[in-house]
Amino acid sequence: MKKLIYGFLIADVLIFAFLSMTGAIGANIDAKVPEFKKAIDNKTGILVDVRTPEEYEWERIAGATNIDWKGDDFEKRIQQLDKDKTILIYCRSGARASRARRRMKQLGFKNVINLGGGILRWKKEGMPTKKSPNYREDAHAGGEEGC
Repeated sequence: MKKLIYGFLIADVLIFAFLSMTGAIGANIDAKVPEFKKAIDNKTGILVDVRTPEEYEWERIAGATNIDWKGDDFEKRIQQLDKDKTILIYCRSGARASRARRRMKQLGFKNVINLGGGILRWKKEGMPTKKSPNYREDAHAGGEEGC
């Protein structure tokens, strides 16, 4: 019985080591707001908002480029970015950006950082956003389905 338990333990360690080396583990790690802001301030990467164009126009983090995760041209547009550069992505709450990040890793992007909690967390922590002239805090409160 001990040999069986040790065998499983060794197998688990080997699988974990393999996944770590291939980049499969860490594919869903999100950055906290201070780290994400620091990366933006230091111009560490390319800032991408993966929400819909309407959400982007309504309110966004200044300097972000909009590439809609749900858009038909997402892969075509994302492939135009340099895969060796750091890509900083966000959405409303982090869900769409997490899915976009996984897809980007599959497409060969080396370093994609998702803002954990999305723009909602960003605002909750007092970070600035660029707003539409018609912006109202109570409008679009529900956000996009699935994010």
